[in-house]
Amino acid sequence: MSKSSRLLQNIILVVFALYALTPVYLVFLASVRSEADLFSSPLTLSWPVNLTNFGRVWTDAGFGTYFLNSVITAVSVTVLVLLTAPLAGFAFAKMRFAGREVLFGLFLAGLVVPAPSIIVALYGNLQGMGMIDTRWGVILPQAALLMPFSVFMMRTVMQDVPNELIEASLMDGAGFFHLFMTVVLPVVRPGLMSLVLIVFLFAWQEYLLPLVVLQTDNLKPLTVGAASLQGRYGVDYGGIAAAGLIAFAPLVVLFLAMQRSFVRGLTAGAVK
Repeated sequence: MSKSSRLLQNIILVVFALYALTPVYLVFLASVRSEADLFSSPLTLSWPVNLTNFGRVWTDAGFGTYFLNSVITAVSVTVLVLLTAPLAGFAFAKMRFAGREVLFGLFLAGLVVPAPSIIVALYGNLQGMGMIDTRWGVILPQAALLMPFSVFMMRTVMQDVPNELIEASLMDGAGFFHLFMTVVLPVVRPGLMSLVLIVFLFAWQEYLLPLVVLQTDNLKPLTVGAASLQGRYGVDYGGIAAAGLIAFAPLVVLFLAMQRSFVRGLTAGAVK
């Protein structure tokens, strides 16, 4: 690649990076301003930085509780999916049994069913089981809604496991569960890390299901709790911006910690 081409490529990347980071910068500016000077010099960073909005939403608005609820829900959903989807993906990729393709087709059908279309029926089922206004009433449906994509992804990842490796382990006397835990999982570790990140992301930002199922404030996650900052006669712009950054921070930290495994997992199966 010539110097001019490389320079042009870098310029394009910088422009796209600025385009992507500008909204984040504006939200940060709003979060560190008081309501009085929010609209004065909106593009400049005032000094010293005012962190009052963060403390106010964390304590006064109850975002400490909302944050903990989001962590409990997202981690629980991720654990449930991680305990089930890899096993199902391995079965669909490497095992032969009657009705395998039909059953996998049912999982794929779940990919095209939007959650809002089933929310009324889901609410009725949860009400009948006494799970309205409970954490499990949010955790179990979220895990179920994420299962079709998770199984599809795990099946694709499991197809990269060499059949020779599986056959050699079986010939050595390894049972299927021992084979799965000690041979298969280490091979597909990047795919598992990608699944963890994706599932956690979707569970963390879920809004509709907690909004419908939960009524008690002490059970609501960040996504629903942020609505309390928008009153009937006014909007707490600084508080909403601070709440958005609080909700955004764990995702950034998780992605930075797992970005290498995430990229490797997404590209698994792309090259044979």
